[in-house]
Amino acid sequence: MTQSPNLSRRPTVGGIVLQHLIVFLICVVFHGGVTWMAPATWITFNRSEDIVSCTARTCVYFVVPYRVQRLDHVESIEQHERTGGRKREKKLGRYTGKTIEVDGEGFLEIHGPRDPWIEVSVSPASLEAVARKASDFLASADTKSTTLFAIANWKFGGLMGGVLTALTALYVFGYTLGLVKWLFTRLKRSVAPSQ
Repeated sequence: MTQSPNLSRRPTVGGIVLQHLIVFLICVVFHGGVTWMAPATWITFNRSEDIVSCTARTCVYFVVPYRVQRLDHVESIEQHERTGGRKREKKLGRYTGKTIEVDGEGFLEIHGPRDPWIEVSVSPASLEAVARKASDFLASADTKSTTLFAIANWKFGGLMGGVLTALTALYVFGYTLGLVKWLFTRLKRSVAPSQ
């Protein structure tokens, strides 16, 4: 007679670590990669007397900056675009004979009086609007500061990155809540014997 396996076995430490590692890779690392390849940038303009300064924070997860560019004196706003289209697919250094659709790229350029300038990757769909808002701020003497949001690719970075960033936030919230619960339980146990 065969003995049935014990289905209520506790998971091993290695199994638990592997589960947490997989969840971390899916909920944090993958999402960070998506929002790094198609990043969001917060462009802040400040006016002090007649001089406009600019800080561009390029972020993963929409809010964690990994590159900060500063320009103390902004003089002009420009834009340029690399058009997309159909290109031949290349794999392992060879053309496959297939053609693929390639999205265009847009760039906002913020220029100073001399050589320094800032370049921000902006989706071609919103490049004109972002450039217009930046130029309007530069031309207006009334507004003291403004912040513009720019994203490199709305389909990939905006939609996919936005949904994935929400999952990352849930991951961080869940693990923080679990840690607080664990600390509270430990604290409660250490105080209980002395009563």
